[in-house]
Amino acid sequence: MKELNNDPVCNNVFWAGSIRSFGSAIVTAFIPVYFQQAFPECKSQFALVSALSLTILGFGSSLMGGILSDKFEKKSYMSKANIVIAGNILALPMIAMACLSGNFWVAMTGFALKVAVSGSYLAPAITMMQNSSGTSNAGMVVSAYTFYSHIAQTIAPALFGALAKHYGAF
Repeated sequence: MKELNNDPVCNNVFWAGSIRSFGSAIVTAFIPVYFQQAFPECKSQFALVSALSLTILGFGSSLMGGILSDKFEKKSYMSKANIVIAGNILALPMIAMACLSGNFWVAMTGFALKVAVSGSYLAPAITMMQNSSGTSNAGMVVSAYTFYSHIAQTIAPALFGALAKHYGAF
């Protein structure tokens, strides 16, 4: 673990992945609450579209991230990082569209598009770390990344819930 944390690529991806997992856990925990508050008449539509989006678009986005990183890897070592960065930057206006729209279907379209563009992060991130740390640490890279991500996902809802309650937005 110490060796991986001293590797600048691994260290940066661990931090970035943890922050991303933190934010993702907050969105996952609170987006249903938001949709139930904003569009109480559309509970079943939200459940169906959300499940389909996460299953089909999330899976497809994850595959596409791996395919794109394999395809562009030889052109530039930054291609994997650019795929991760682009997907997360493109997700920002989509989540804003989901949360700021007064129309349920526009909001769900924003949510679905957010899932489609942001799900491409994992394969390029893991591959970047494995390439920088060598084959002997390939399994440890996946384990360490998963560990840091799960810690962030565990802390996020509790911390964000406490903040929401403190500010009266719970």
